[in-house]
Amino acid sequence: MKKILVILSTSVLFSASVLAQTTTPTEAPKPAETPKQENFDKKFRFGLKATPQPSWLKSNNTGSKGSGAVFGFGFGLTMEFRLSDIVHFQTGIGGDFEGGWINYRNDAEFNAKLVVDKENNMVEAKDDLKSSEYELVNGSTQYIMHERKYKTTFVTLPAMLKMMTQEYSGMKYFMMFGGEIGIRAGVKANDTYAQGIKTTITGTAAPVTTTISELSRTNIDLGKDASIAPLRVGMNLGLGTEYRIAGSTSLVMSINYFQSFTNLMRKDSDFISKGIDNTYDAAKGWNFAPLNQGLTARAIRINIGIMF
Repeated sequence: MKKILVILSTSVLFSASVLAQTTTPTEAPKPAETPKQENFDKKFRFGLKATPQPSWLKSNNTGSKGSGAVFGFGFGLTMEFRLSDIVHFQTGIGGDFEGGWINYRNDAEFNAKLVVDKENNMVEAKDDLKSSEYELVNGSTQYIMHERKYKTTFVTLPAMLKMMTQEYSGMKYFMMFGGEIGIRAGVKANDTYAQGIKTTITGTAAPVTTTISELSRTNIDLGKDASIAPLRVGMNLGLGTEYRIAGSTSLVMSINYFQSFTNLMRKDSDFISKGIDNTYDAAKGWNFAPLNQGLTARAIRINIGIMF
């Protein structure tokens, strides 16, 4: 699928480039532009935008699946360069607050296990840990994952081609396509669990485990389990319109589809294991089966902005 999208995007970009160069001196001269239209079509423009956006996550493994969208928000500065009468190049910088819900499988053949210490920090599942060093530490809690709401923050740098029509009664229409690089600024989560077991130790007595009723946690920092490279590469496609208010100032509205190609999290989690596949040896300790975390982002972006 990724190869098809790359080939398709390359073909469209090549076609747009050819189209932008087809005007020759032998063509009939165009009618003189009015001062207002000339300002509307100036070589460089800049603007501001706000972007309400539902976003969601897609999981590529059988242990978890996307289970809902998060209504996020974005904003940014836009810069636009006119390459020809119909082709513009658009870039800028922005911030996007996105996320999505992931539901974890929990049945007789599979579950996902997480352990947190008494300060509610996630405990890394390192091979060869003994129970007394991992799940049976005083104050620790063992959780079976049910659902996680991811909340992400990215600084975004788009690179788009914008195909514009001529102006009709103050309106222009356009399609746009291109790529986007995102720099991860943060990733957090709210969790709900299917089960929780807390460990307590009194004096020299053996550990005591108790089933707990508090099965949710909020604002969990997932930075240590996120992808090592804090970069996201994605595709952005959209349709929209501009309405000229006065001179070069116009109101811009568009609807865009965004899809990332890079994984939000580490491929194999350092903290969540496939609990039912973990094995324990009294002499060696735990051998953990890490949970696969193939998560990619999707979003529908409703852009509302103004260009000058």
